[in-house]
Amino acid sequence: MEAGETNGNASPRQRQIVDMVGVRGFVPIDELARHFRVTAQTIRTDVNRLCRDGMLRRYHGGVGLLSTQDNATFAKRRVLRHAEKARIAGLLAGHVPDQASLFLHYGTTMQAVAAALARHRGLLVVTNNVGAVATLRPAEGTQILLVGGRVSPAEQCTQGEAATSFIDQFNADFGLLSVGSVGPDGTLYEFGYEVAETARAIMANSKQVYLAVDGQKFERKGLVKIGHIGDVSALFTDRAPPAAIRRVLKDRGVALHVT
Repeated sequence: MEAGETNGNASPRQRQIVDMVGVRGFVPIDELARHFRVTAQTIRTDVNRLCRDGMLRRYHGGVGLLSTQDNATFAKRRVLRHAEKARIAGLLAGHVPDQASLFLHYGTTMQAVAAALARHRGLLVVTNNVGAVATLRPAEGTQILLVGGRVSPAEQCTQGEAATSFIDQFNADFGLLSVGSVGPDGTLYEFGYEVAETARAIMANSKQVYLAVDGQKFERKGLVKIGHIGDVSALFTDRAPPAAIRRVLKDRGVALHVT
């Protein structure tokens, strides 16, 4: 499928380009053309589209990741690695029992988790994820408490001091969250200060913390520190983390679940 035939979404080739850049950080245009067996001009059209949509950044001779201060928009992240996020969400949901109380953080991965939890019964869900509310409604007997605070339409969540104060009132069985990136030493990062604050509040007020991240999060750079991967109870991902991260998980007794 050529760029332009996507009905507003990234084409399969464009998604693969984003995946390749996510792993390597930078890929030359001519290498992408050889890999996909298309012309350099076709790749430039794809790259221009991805950069215009805020997924990647164009550099001389190739395409690379956004800076540590940037993140792709919620709408664009939602279509990226959708299948992987759905598998991770299904795996995580299988470790949450009925009748549990839980925090559900913002983000596209957590929306996938919300969909996977829709068949559970009797949950008490405290969430700042505005988009997850409608997704969770089919869950039988589930109560949903929407965290108050300033609404971020771009991220479809509530955040700010009021949001963290609301979260601090609870002590949930589980805290479910994703993050913007995981550093090579296991440090967890977000791209915004206020969403990092709500993530920290969830970690501090949960008996168990379940972290869900796709494999690309181990290759990205973040900006605002949340905490450390050794402080979570379990990690759910779609591929084995780097060796250094696996050592941290083993040393800290963090359960690793790979789809």
